[in-house]
Amino acid sequence: MTEFTKQPPEEKIGLSQSAAQLKATATDYAKTYGKLVKAKVTRGASDAAAGVAIAVAALLFTVFFFIFSFTGLALWLGGLLGSIAAGFFCIAGFFLFLLILVFALRRKVIIPFIRNTIISKVYE
Repeated sequence: MTEFTKQPPEEKIGLSQSAAQLKATATDYAKTYGKLVKAKVTRGASDAAAGVAIAVAALLFTVFFFIFSFTGLALWLGGLLGSIAAGFFCIAGFFLFLLILVFALRRKVIIPFIRNTIISKVYE
């Protein structure tokens, strides 16, 4: 029975070496995990920046497209009506109608759609 109660000195050294190895492994794991988190954050930030850049460019081109398209439409409609001002007023009335439509649908349709889109992108 005395064999089980006494531990030889080699095992105590082995235990301290194991503890040191465990500490070194845990430190390496923590450093690696920190690098992984940093890489994931960097990737997310770069994806977000690229998305913003694409959205800004698309918005800019869309605005120019609409400006030139509706200017041309107003001039064409003004030629048909015999007054360029009348063509521009007709296009302005169309935009007024769209504005009223947006304000009428903002709480039941537009805001929930935007909210759900953002939430689905965040948890994607």
